[in-house]
Amino acid sequence: MIDNELNLILCTEMSEVDRTECADYLGNTGYINFSEVKINGADIFSGSSKLEQELTVREQNETPTLNMYFSIHGISSAWEANSKEKYVLKDNQHATTFVPAFDGYYALSSPEVRNFGISLYESFFSRLYSTDLECLKRFWDKVDAGQMADISEHALPITPKQQSIINDMHHCVYTGNMKQLFFESKITELFLLQAEQADALNGAKPVKIERHNVDKLHAARQYIQQRMFDPLTLNGIAREAGLNEFMLKKGFKELFGLTVFGYLNELKMNYARQMLLETHCTVYEAAYTMGYNEPYNFSKAFKKHFGYLPGELRK
Repeated sequence: MIDNELNLILCTEMSEVDRTECADYLGNTGYINFSEVKINGADIFSGSSKLEQELTVREQNETPTLNMYFSIHGISSAWEANSKEKYVLKDNQHATTFVPAFDGYYALSSPEVRNFGISLYESFFSRLYSTDLECLKRFWDKVDAGQMADISEHALPITPKQQSIINDMHHCVYTGNMKQLFFESKITELFLLQAEQADALNGAKPVKIERHNVDKLHAARQYIQQRMFDPLTLNGIAREAGLNEFMLKKGFKELFGLTVFGYLNELKMNYARQMLLETHCTVYEAAYTMGYNEPYNFSKAFKKHFGYLPGELRK
């Protein structure tokens, strides 16, 4: 099996994909692939675009909405029509924002942009109300007052766990009420992960990495994905990506929210989980594939990562 067979790479299967040519009010044009799922209380979308220049679209919405937005690749921004202050999301960043209403603009500012988003309406987001975390208390206080609110002061890096949930939503196999329940559970899980991350990184400064290094760090991550069962070293990964070790270690953690080998472990554990769910392999076979000589050590590491033993997946 390879990564693509186990759906470790983001792809779009939520619905029929529409490829349309778009033009903004300035006359700039580009092609956008867009897919969407609508459930009770939520709209879920995924998009990718190829642009020759920035594309800006006007948006007006009078419905209170909680938006969970993930910038997988490229730069996106939004701003109110009567304000010059832009909210910008760069590569591998996400944000959760409540807007009582919106009259402004959205812009796609990179030659290639891939994004994923969820718009929640009151019938849904009211069920997410919790003040157990300080960031949530501040967030819901503003929501209750009808004010614009962000779950975090700064954009946050998309973690592998968040990416894994996004991938699950792209590959939903359920229909009818099961489909509704599936998306409700995944959206709730994703929101909780965002809140936990925002609380843990409260006050942390936003990532500031030069654009050419961002591209190299993405190349490093792709190299790790493609070679995750090879004996990898920091020096080898840095050399392949055209970085020095210091920038690889520092930039990788800032951009992706994990160390290089923390990300590698995340990849392997997710791979093992999908092997056990989607094939007839045994725990021993999964352990061997992950490079463990003893199934016990693999089971221990698996439980530490997911909170349950690998054998429990099939009960």
